[in-house]
Amino acid sequence: MKKLVNTCVIYGTIKVYYNYKSLGPLKQLNPIGNFLRRSSLHKQTQRFMENYLESGEIPNIGDEIESDELFSKLVITNILYDYVMNEGELWIKKLEDRVKEFIKERDEIKIPN
Repeated sequence: MKKLVNTCVIYGTIKVYYNYKSLGPLKQLNPIGNFLRRSSLHKQTQRFMENYLESGEIPNIGDEIESDELFSKLVITNILYDYVMNEGELWIKKLEDRVKEFIKERDEIKIPN
């Protein structure tokens, strides 16, 4: 059974809403395994859309975006231009930016063998 998922991604001042079909649960996995699988697939669509927008591509409403990496095509349902993030979204963005900085700093530190 496939379920239609409506979600969005924010890049700069653009908020793009899109739909995709999630895959149904696998009998081989327990509920936690199916949750982790679904969560991983959702994060994959989010990263794909962020990279798509970062590349300079601005989709139109109704566009279907396909990729070899994704399990489902993404259908653009709405686009908000000049979007201003609310307090919670800004807090999450600052946290994500700090994590990226930490990873970069961590990778720059060379520990001798």
